[in-house]
Amino acid sequence: MPFDFCLLALSNSTKLDIGLGYFSSASFNVLSIGFAHFIINGGKMRLYINQYLMEDDYNLLRDNQIIDFEEYILRSFNDLKTTLSKRDEHFFKCLSYLIQINRIEIKIVIPKDGGLAHEKFGVFTDEKGDKVAFTGSMNLTAAALVKNIETIECTCSWKSKDNQERITISEQDFAEIWSGANNNVFVFPAKKFCQEVIKTYPNIDTDELLLQEKEIIRKLSSNIITKEEIIPTIQTIKEPHFPYKYPDGARPYQIEAYKKWIQNGKQGIFAMATGTGKTITSLNCVLQEYLTDGVYQLLILVPTIALVEQWIDEVGEFDFKNIIPIFSENKNWRKQVVSLKNSIKKRGSKNFVLLSTYQSFLDSGFQQILPQLPNSMILIADEAHNIGSESVRAVFRKLHVKRKIALSATPNRIYDEEGTAELESFFNDKPPYVYNFSMKRAIDEGRLMNYCYYPKIVYLNDDEMQDYAQITEQLMRLFDNTTKEFKDGQKAKKLLMLRKRILHKANDKMRVFMEIITEIGEDKLKYCFVYVPEGKKIFDSDEALYYSNTDNDSDDTEIYEEAIVQKMLDMTKNIFPNTTCNTYTGKNSKTERKTILQGFENGQINVLFAMKCLDEGVDVPRAEYGIFASSTGNPRQFIQRRGRLLRRHDKKKFAYIYDMIVVPDYQSPLYSKEFWDMERSLVRSELARVAYFADTATNYHIDIEPKLREIAEFYDLVLSELVLSINQ
Repeated sequence: MPFDFCLLALSNSTKLDIGLGYFSSASFNVLSIGFAHFIINGGKMRLYINQYLMEDDYNLLRDNQIIDFEEYILRSFNDLKTTLSKRDEHFFKCLSYLIQINRIEIKIVIPKDGGLAHEKFGVFTDEKGDKVAFTGSMNLTAAALVKNIETIECTCSWKSKDNQERITISEQDFAEIWSGANNNVFVFPAKKFCQEVIKTYPNIDTDELLLQEKEIIRKLSSNIITKEEIIPTIQTIKEPHFPYKYPDGARPYQIEAYKKWIQNGKQGIFAMATGTGKTITSLNCVLQEYLTDGVYQLLILVPTIALVEQWIDEVGEFDFKNIIPIFSENKNWRKQVVSLKNSIKKRGSKNFVLLSTYQSFLDSGFQQILPQLPNSMILIADEAHNIGSESVRAVFRKLHVKRKIALSATPNRIYDEEGTAELESFFNDKPPYVYNFSMKRAIDEGRLMNYCYYPKIVYLNDDEMQDYAQITEQLMRLFDNTTKEFKDGQKAKKLLMLRKRILHKANDKMRVFMEIITEIGEDKLKYCFVYVPEGKKIFDSDEALYYSNTDNDSDDTEIYEEAIVQKMLDMTKNIFPNTTCNTYTGKNSKTERKTILQGFENGQINVLFAMKCLDEGVDVPRAEYGIFASSTGNPRQFIQRRGRLLRRHDKKKFAYIYDMIVVPDYQSPLYSKEFWDMERSLVRSELARVAYFADTATNYHIDIEPKLREIAEFYDLVLSELVLSINQ
C-alpha cells in the first residue's frame, strides 16, 4: 500500500528528486513518514512545488512583468502554521534541518498555460545506486496513504533494462523542469520560503526527529492495523561504516596512515598530495576510533564554504550523523551548538560532527562554547597550512583537543618559518611527518593523471622594463650585498609590490596566451582552466609581504581584473568563435559558481577563466588543460592548482599544464649587471616552480630543459636542484 512505499522508500534512500504540485499540508504528508531516517542516511533532496495563480497573474507573466511568486508560497505557509499537526511540524522540522546543512534545494514551478500539474512524481536513489521512480495523482493525505484510496505506479531499476530506461526518462523529465529547459513552465528559487522555514524551526536535533517520527509511525499504524500486525518496518539505522562506493574498504595506505597516527599518540600531519584521498584517509581514522570506543565526536576545520559542503557529503558517505555546519550560510549554527552542548550535559555521551570554516571557528561565540565540549573530540584541520596565520594560532594555543589530524599537500608555510614550526608543534609532528604521500608516488601508482608541462617565457616590453629598472635601482640602494637583506624593510616591501605588479601585468602574457591556445587548437581546447593574473593581491598572504591600500588601489585593481579576464575571454572567442567560455571569480554567487562548474563538467563550457576561487575546495576531475597566467611563486598555491588538473576521470587520458614564466629581460640595455644579485632570488622563485612541475612531468627531458637552460645558467641556477627547495 502507499503507506509502506513512502515509509520504506524514504528510510532507505540517500537521494530524492520530487515534484509535489499544490502547496498544502496534504502535499507534504507523504514526506513526514521516513523523512528523519532519510536525513540520518545523509540524504540529499531536490524539491519543486507550485501554487495556484489567478488569470491576471498569468497575463502579467506574458507581458514579462515581475511578480513575486514566492509571496504566494509564504502566505500559504504562514496560513498553514496555525493549523499544523504534529506530523506536519515534523515534516517542516526535517525540511529546516536539510536547508540549514545545504542538503536540499527548493524551487517554485509555475505552468505557463495557467493550468496546474496535479501529478506528483519523483525518483528515490539508495547508496548503492539502485533507483525507484514513482508517479501518480494520489491525494497524499493520511487517509489516502493508509486506506489505499489512491495508488502509486512504481518502477524499480534493478528489475530490468526496460525499467532502467523508464527511470532515465523520469530523471530527464525532472531535470527539464528543474533547469527551466521545459518550455511549459517558469522556474524560480524559493529563497524566502527557505528562510521562513528556518526562522520558524531554527533548532533541530536529529535524535529528537527520530523519536518524533517513530511516534508518528506508531500512531498512524495503530489506526489501520493491530499492534501485532505493524508491518511497515524501517531498516535498522546504519552504523558508521567505510563508504559503500569503495567495496574493498580502506586501501592499504589509508590503513597504514591510521597505524602511524596511533603510533604518534593519535596526533600528526598527513602530508598528502592533492587528489590522493586526504579526506577519506582522515575519516577512516575517525571510523576506526568509533569501532573501538563506540562513539564519535568530531570537529572539522576547513578554509572555505565550498569545502564545508564537500565535507558534508564525505561525512555522510561514512554515515556519521548529527552534522552541524558552522559557517555564514547557516544562520542558526550558534543556537545549534548551544543545543548540542546542553544535550551532552543532559544526556552524557553523544555523537556529533561540527564542520566549521576557520573564520567561523574564530568567532567569539564558538570559542566560548568550545571549552565546554568534550576534549575527547577528534580534530581534523583540512588545508592545515591556514593554521599558521597568527589569528588562528592564537586560538589553537588554547585548544584542549587531544586527538588531532592536520591535512595538507603543503604543510610548510613558505616564508613563514615561525608559523610552520608552531603548526608542527601543535600536531606533535615534523618532516617527513606521520604520513607522507607525495605527488610523484600518486602519479606512479596511477592515483593521479600523468601530465605534460610546458613552461612559456614571458618578457617585459621596453616600457615595462624601464619602470622595472627604475624600481630595481631604488631597491639596489636599500640592498645590503653582505647580508643579502634590505636596510629599510617596509620601504623595500612597497617597492617590491610595485615591481611585482609590473610582472603580473606584463603585456607579453597576451601574446603568450594566444600562442598557447593556438598551439592547443580549437578541437582540443575543452575542459580548460585559465588562471588569469590577479591584481588585488600582489603577494599571497603566506609570502608575508606588503599590501597597499592607498591611491584608490582597490578600485584600480577591480577594473584591472575585470579587464584582463575580459581581454583573455575575447581573445579566445576571436580566435575560436565556436569555443564556449565563462568566468569563475569572487563576484559569482554560490549558486552561479555551482551552475558554472556543472556546465564545465558536462562540456557546455569549454574554457573557464578563474582567479583564486579554484585554488582550494573545488573538485572538477574532468579538467584536462590548465593555463597558468598568474605567476605565483607560492608553492601552496601552484601545487593546489596543479592538483585541480591531475584528478582522474573515466574519460580523461592525460593532463596538460601551460605555465607562464615571467623574468626580466637581462639582454635589455636597461638591465644593469648590478641587478644580478637581487634578481637572482626572483628568478630562482620562478624557476623553482618550473623545476617542481617538470620533475614529475612526462615530457621533462624532451621539452623543458632546453628552453630554460640559458636563463638558469645566466643566474647560476641548476634546475635539477631547485625542486629540493619545495616541500613535497
